[in-house]
Amino acid sequence: MGRKRKLTDYLPVTKRGNRSVTRSKQGERDDGESSVQSKRQSARRRAGDTDVAALPELSPLDKLIQFDLDWRFGPCTGITRLERWKRAEELGLTPPKNIRDILMAHQADEQYQLNLWSSYAI
Repeated sequence: MGRKRKLTDYLPVTKRGNRSVTRSKQGERDDGESSVQSKRQSARRRAGDTDVAALPELSPLDKLIQFDLDWRFGPCTGITRLERWKRAEELGLTPPKNIRDILMAHQADEQYQLNLWSSYAI
C-alpha cells in the first residue's frame, strides 16, 4: 500500500526567487513599492473615488450622501455631517467647501444635517 496522497501533490511545483524584487510589465526591475502604489491607485479608480465637488449634476442632498460614503474624511457614524466636515477640516483632510455651504444653507432641516446612517442603531 502506497503513501497517502496530499492535495499539494496535484499542484505544479514552482520555484520563486527573491520575492522582494519583481519584474514589471515593461521588463524593468522594481522593488515592489511602486507596483503596490499603482495597485492602490487603480483600486481607488475602480471604487469610484471621485471628488464630491466635481459632481455638478447631483442634487445637494445627493452630494451630501456622496460625502457620507467618502471614506477619505473619516467615519460618519454617531456625528452630524457638519461635525464630520469640521473634524476633517481640523485634521487637514480638505473636505469640499460646497458641502459646508450646503449644510449651512439648510441648518434647520434634519434631512440635510443628519448623516446617511443616523436612522440605524449603532
